[in-house]
Amino acid sequence: MDRKTLQAINAIESLKGRYFRGLDTKDWDTVDSTLAKEAVVDTTALGGDRVIGAANYVALLKQDSENTTVHHGHTPEIQLSSPSRATGTWAVQALVIGSDGKRELCVGHDHDSYVLRDGQWLIAATRSTRLHEDKA
Repeated sequence: MDRKTLQAINAIESLKGRYFRGLDTKDWDTVDSTLAKEAVVDTTALGGDRVIGAANYVALLKQDSENTTVHHGHTPEIQLSSPSRATGTWAVQALVIGSDGKRELCVGHDHDSYVLRDGQWLIAATRSTRLHEDKA
């Protein structure tokens, strides 16, 4: 793999890390900064919504911010399709603790597409899928 490809993959992995951290710390500006303005976020397989637009997605997150979340992304499979486009699949583990103390542990995958704009990689689309969930 050449140096530019490795640098792009590293930047995309850091991008996804910032996205998860933003979700968990309720840092909505960070979440917004990781998404392309026209991003498509599809959580329908998790019982959520399909939202078009970073601002619309962040607004939806703000409405449901009383839960504590912990997202872990593992084993990224990043493929560059051009110098400014890439796709990726991440194994994801998410713990959600409701305001009532109920816990839900979910495992699955995020299927992403990325775009390079003004020297910054952004999430253009993400679709979450679930393999298993435990509720307590």
